[in-house]
Amino acid sequence: MDSYSSDDIAAARSLQFSTYMYVSMATFWCYDYTCSLHEEWTYLLRSDWSKVKCLYVVTRYLPFSLLAVVLWKYFTQNEPNSGRCLVLLDLDSGLCTASLFFSECFFVLRTYVLWNNNRILLAAMLSTLFACLVASLSLVFTANNEDTGCTRSHLHSGVPQPLNHFVHFHR
Repeated sequence: MDSYSSDDIAAARSLQFSTYMYVSMATFWCYDYTCSLHEEWTYLLRSDWSKVKCLYVVTRYLPFSLLAVVLWKYFTQNEPNSGRCLVLLDLDSGLCTASLFFSECFFVLRTYVLWNNNRILLAAMLSTLFACLVASLSLVFTANNEDTGCTRSHLHSGVPQPLNHFVHFHR
């Protein structure tokens, strides 16, 4: 019979808690989308397609693919240096960055319109958005891969390690 250390038990509880949080978030999020889907599609189908409407649709529905990748990472067994694990990390990081970029573009556009098309404010927001995007991309895709743990790497005792999901650093 294997005996687990307190660190192993804490790691397993952390992983279990994270998994429960993501599953509950996915459940509530899907329920919310389902409840408002009829009204949203009525609005979307009545209006003409434009760049802003396309930006809205991408901003609204891209997080579903991100959530699917995150749940896939949590519920599949991966070896620490397997190709699938690294692909899931890259896909997760890319979708997260794209989702944040599109939502921030939507925020910039909305703020620009609400401030009566103030070009100085637009220039300030776009330069801030560009600086944050460059910093985010450089952190996400150029940092060291060894600190990620690649989602489901296992300890020698067989207990999964806690995930470092919120900030992914990898090549």
